[in-house]
Amino acid sequence: MNRKHRSDEELRKVSDDLFYEIWMFECVAKGMALGVTGEGVINNAFLESFGIHARNLLDFLYAERPQHDDVVAEDWFSSDVEWHQIRPVKSEALKKVHKRVAKELAHLTYARLCVTPETKTWPFIDIFNDIRKVLDVFLDSVPEDRFGNRC
Repeated sequence: MNRKHRSDEELRKVSDDLFYEIWMFECVAKGMALGVTGEGVINNAFLESFGIHARNLLDFLYAERPQHDDVVAEDWFSSDVEWHQIRPVKSEALKKVHKRVAKELAHLTYARLCVTPETKTWPFIDIFNDIRKVLDVFLDSVPEDRFGNRC
């Protein structure tokens, strides 16, 4: 990928933002699964938050063409190949979630016209668990001293 090597100090600092993404994703997924928001605008805002955090974590874990200032999992390894060798293959379910967030939440698209009441629901906990499995591989593979105090 030819990205700038990040120092351990940079990684420790930016890990606070990573852990914020994980924390928000987990809290929103669990809250949505429990139906704490009811219906209407608050529910929609929580759904959008869920989608943004899911997308951020998927982009972090499965970066395809990261910008020079994007934070990606590869940054914590000596080479991007190292992370690619140990990370789980992106499942069909996660590919679907990634695309769905893009088409239904992050961009105004004609694909929204195809969303029916039956396909409108989101399996929040299943999505959380699938992303969490990949995050656990990442977190278990990186030395703790490369993370800030929130790890």
